[in-house]
Amino acid sequence: MKNWKGYNILDLFLIGLGVIVVTVAGIWFNSKWYVIINTLLGLLCVFTQAKGKISTQFIGIIYFCFYIFISYKQQYYGEAILYLIIMLPLYIYGVIHWLANRDKKDNVVIVRSNLSKKEWLISSLCFIILSIGVYFLLKVLDTAQLLISTLSFVSILPAVYLLMRRCKWNQVAFLINDFIVPILWLILVIKGDLSFLTMFIYYIFQVTYDIYGLIEWIKLEKKQQENI
Repeated sequence: MKNWKGYNILDLFLIGLGVIVVTVAGIWFNSKWYVIINTLLGLLCVFTQAKGKISTQFIGIIYFCFYIFISYKQQYYGEAILYLIIMLPLYIYGVIHWLANRDKKDNVVIVRSNLSKKEWLISSLCFIILSIGVYFLLKVLDTAQLLISTLSFVSILPAVYLLMRRCKWNQVAFLINDFIVPILWLILVIKGDLSFLTMFIYYIFQVTYDIYGLIEWIKLEKKQQENI
């Protein structure tokens, strides 16, 4: 119950609308049960993330497990492997780091305004090196939609890193990713598998939640600084 503190009518409307629309779409388009569960977990993960709630880390771990499974089923092998060996460990680290840096009163993360110049430089160099490595790894694995799969991973890596480091700009990075990843699932829809339209609809709500999340993180940071 403590974890649900700090939600207002707008919050409940946004998450409620997302859950209803995605569930109805999943049933209407005969989506597999694991696709529907994945999108619902994704909605909860992104929305609790937008509110800076500690629970987003735990939900995120379960969400990524489903996403890895679905990616593997659709022969997006690169996505599956990279999420398994990089994203899941990052989220596990996030659980530990966020629990150690939380506002115990509201059970939310303590927001960082920015990273140091040194951390920005080192992390950017790592992202560039990883991006090159990811492309060739996906090529060797004969991953479907090689270019989009590469861009998908390359765009979400800094987003998740900034989220783990509690930097408010993670929401901007996630927004960039929100316009790339849906292409993977839209391609499947265009090929005739309408069941994945649920995944595409889910990302429309994710864009909304990430914009809302940027506003919420800025407000949360301001509130925490005033309390200090």
